[in-house]
Parts: sequence; structure tokens; C-alpha cells
Amino acid sequence: MPTGQEIITLQFGHYANFIGTHWWNIQEAGFDYNSEVPSEINHDVLLREGRTLKDEVTFTPRLLLVDLKGSLNTVSERGDLYDSPEIPDPNQLDWSGEVDLKQVPKVEKNEYLQDLEKEEQALQRGDVIGAQALIGSKKYELDSVVKVWSDYLRLRYHPRSVTTINDYCHGSDSRKFDIFNLGINVWKTEQFEENFCDRIRNYAEECDNMQGFHVLLDCNDGFGGLGISALQYIEDEYSTKTTLAFPVLPAAYEFSNTLADSIRTANIALSFRGLSEHASLFAPLCMGSLGWRQPGPPKEFKYLNYNALLSYHTSAILAVALDTLTLRHRLRSKPQERLSTVANALGRLGRRAAAVKAGIPFPLAGDGDAGFLLEALEAWDGPLWHSLSPSCGDLEAERIWMQSVVLRGVGQERLKSPTSMRKNQDGNPAYSCSTVEEMLKLFLYCCSYATASHVTSTSLPCNVGAPFPHIFSEDIGIDGFLYPETRSNDIGVSSIPVIAGLHSCRSVGTMLESLHGEASRLRITKLHGFGEAGLEEDEYKECINQLADFRECYHEEFDV
Repeated sequence: MPTGQEIITLQFGHYANFIGTHWWNIQEAGFDYNSEVPSEINHDVLLREGRTLKDEVTFTPRLLLVDLKGSLNTVSERGDLYDSPEIPDPNQLDWSGEVDLKQVPKVEKNEYLQDLEKEEQALQRGDVIGAQALIGSKKYELDSVVKVWSDYLRLRYHPRSVTTINDYCHGSDSRKFDIFNLGINVWKTEQFEENFCDRIRNYAEECDNMQGFHVLLDCNDGFGGLGISALQYIEDEYSTKTTLAFPVLPAAYEFSNTLADSIRTANIALSFRGLSEHASLFAPLCMGSLGWRQPGPPKEFKYLNYNALLSYHTSAILAVALDTLTLRHRLRSKPQERLSTVANALGRLGRRAAAVKAGIPFPLAGDGDAGFLLEALEAWDGPLWHSLSPSCGDLEAERIWMQSVVLRGVGQERLKSPTSMRKNQDGNPAYSCSTVEEMLKLFLYCCSYATASHVTSTSLPCNVGAPFPHIFSEDIGIDGFLYPETRSNDIGVSSIPVIAGLHSCRSVGTMLESLHGEASRLRITKLHGFGEAGLEEDEYKECINQLADFRECYHEEFDV
């Protein structure tokens, strides 16, 4: 049964669904179906309880996702959770004529999905131990086999979750869904104006006390227009609810030339304009350092070895940050934080855009003094985190007005060293801190002048077992902490401590100025696809002017 505080998640676009798939997998890996002690995380916020036709209890994401035809691979649009259609027997059909039965060949499943199927069969037989042994800590090599997000989907979706746009095909060169206004046009069809909106309404009516919406959207193509149209609908129909949006950009493109780069830039500008008008707060995500015409050099993390050309890799990193920074309004804290509190604090004075920063993993030693938070922070060298927003710095010597920071996977036992290990540190004011939140808040106070910081912590780490990609350096142990002995290559990492945050800061203005500069150079009339899809030249000029006005909110004279 719902417990209130529910959030509906919407995902628009292929890369958004790559991120979303990792995000739901992370949550499922941390879900304890049998524990009598409630988890620190209130899973009812994002997931819903249901029952199959066999009266089996299910937990599925309160999710609606949209992608193009051909992007589902092994997943059916309706799923197989509540019914499993069988091949009809021609002899039992009420038809006297000839029957021509055609069966679409099944897509071959990769090793992970095959094991997942065997695991489910074992559970149905009541063989819990056998099911756990199938996947457990097994290390899968999926880099070369993952082509679409459903190739590593662990959690099963509700039948109403998936919507495909059949007028456009994933990967098609002849009919591309690459223009912002094409998404607006798709929203105006019956499939969305009626059916999709009905699905939102069905979820909303199930909720006891809905907080609002999480929205992930590809902002570099037609899904930007579709996502913004959905935000407009939400603003009209659910005006009292909060929307936290994450426009996402891939770290690499399969195809690129001057025209394609210009089209992407215009799409991003139009998406950001719409987000600034219709989202309560939005935070761009990209593993590329630039993000507009081209993603730019990939972001560097000391303990991550990832391939920026693989969406399977880059989306996993963004999903870890997303799962962590949203914990503030998903924990069973007293009083429980709400999504509106986060958005209202960070979005003051019209600053509806925020930057995302993360430390993945948060580097603590597995043992010794460096394994305690106080000692680690005292010896810290360099930025605490790295930017995951395009054209934003890492916040060293940065002007930050507001920030919401979450540290996970660091328990109270790692707060500070025992008395016998204190050495000459008794005069350190940090030793008066009795919680992880107090310690980190003191550190942020010392590092950031006149910054209002909210800190959330939980001892629960981020689960990164299969099918999460193997992107961690050999310094990281199976538990996510640093060890002098390198981890064996045939052993994966199961969980990691993470720090992540949302920041209202001056570098967001730099990001907007960079986008405005690129977008204002474009002659939209030369990009014929926009005019053909319904965009007027004056509308694009208005978009450019609104971006410039939005940038002004981040000037120093408007400080909080």
C-alpha cells in the first residue's frame, strides 16, 4: 500500500532510458523483500506495489518511458509481468478457413538476461539458494553486447510503463527524430494527448500524497520537444506538484557533421528555454566537458576507467549520481524531506538551473587512519567532486549560493578515529561533530564562503553489482573502499560510497552563457528541418533572448 510522498518518473529518449535502466537496477539491487526492519530508503516514493493474475506481489517503478520503434529489443511494450501471451493453437480457433500463423523470431538474449530468466524460474520453483547462486557475484562482460538499454534491464516494468513512437525508427537514417518541434508534433497526437496523459493520471490517482515528478529527457533531439510538452501538461494539470528535471546529453555521437552539430545545439537551446519556464528545477547531465555542438573531452575520475564511446558506461556513472542526489527526498528521515523543499531552496530568484557534482566513488581507505571521514577530509587534496553538467567547473574557488549534498556508504563507525589514534588532533573542532552530517557540513562551511549547505547522509552504499559495467580501477575493493592490494581482475565491485550534490552556483551562469553564445550564432532559417516541423524564426529569436535573460539571474548582484 502507498505510504505517501510518491513521485512519478518520466523518461523521454534513448539515452535517458540508458540512464534510467541503470537507476532502476541500482534501486532493485538495494531492495530487501524479506527484511522485517524497514530500509533507510523509502522505496514507496518511486516504486508501486501490485499483484499479478497469480496473486503474486510485485514492485514496479512508478514510471512512464518513451522511445522509438526498434529500441526495445528483448522487451515487449506491454511487458510480461501481468500476463504471458502464448502462441495460439490453430486447431482451437473459432474459424473454418485456412489459418496462416506467423511468429516473429525471438531476439537472442545475452548471457546476463539468460541467467536472469533462469533465476526467475528457480524462484518460481521455490529454489531461493539456487536463484541467488545464478547471478550473485558473477562477473559479466557486456561491453560488446549491450546495444540498447533493455539489454541490461533487471527490473520488470508495469504494462503501462513503456510507450513507443512507431512513426520513427531507432537508428534510422531516412526518417530521423532529430528536431525539437517533431517532439511537439508527436505530443499533439492522440497517443500522447489522450493515452499518455491517461497513464499519468492513473498513476497519480493511486498515490496517497504525491510529491511530484522526476523527468529525464534527451534534450538534443525530438525528445526535447516531447519532454517539454509533457512538462507544460504537468504544469497545467498538476500545478501544485514539483518537477525536478534532468536534461541529458550523450558523451559521444555516432554521426557528426556541421549540420548535425548545429541542429543539436538549437534543440538544446529550445529545451533549456522550455525547462526554465516549466520545470521547478532542472540540472543538466553530460559526461562530456562541453556538451553543445560536440560533447567535448570526457570527464575524468581518478578511480574510474570508462569508455566514453559506450552509452552503457557513461549512463551508469550518471545513474549513480542521480540515485545518490535524490536520496534527500527518498529517505525515511524525520521529518521527511520533500522534493518541493529541494527545488524551492535551489531555485530561488529565478535560478531554476542547477549543476550536478559527484565523487564516484568517494575515496576512503578500507583500513587505517585514511578510512575515517575526519582524517580523509583533513588530508583532502583537490576538488571534493567533479562536475557532471556540461561547461561547468568542479567548484574549486567557485561562488556557490545554495547546495544540497548527499554522502552515502559512510557509516557512523567511520566518522573519526578512536581516541588511541587521535595523535595531536584533539584541538580540531571537527572532533566535536557527532554525526556524518555535522562533519561534512563543517568541512563545506570551511571550503565555501557564505554558502547555504544542506547535508544528507546514509550508511547505505550504492549497489553496483551486475549488470553494472566494470569501470572501477583495481585500487577499489569489492566493498568500494581503497586498498593497497589491487583487486583481482575476475572480481567485480559490489557497492561503493558516493558523494553527490545539486548546486546553485555562478558556473551555472557560465554554462548558460556558453550555450547562448553557440545558439545565437545559428541562422535557424538555414536549418530547414525546424521550419518544416513548425518552428518560426521569431520564436527561435525569442528563445535566444530568454536564454540571455535567464543567464542574468546568475550575476553576482542577484546573490541570495
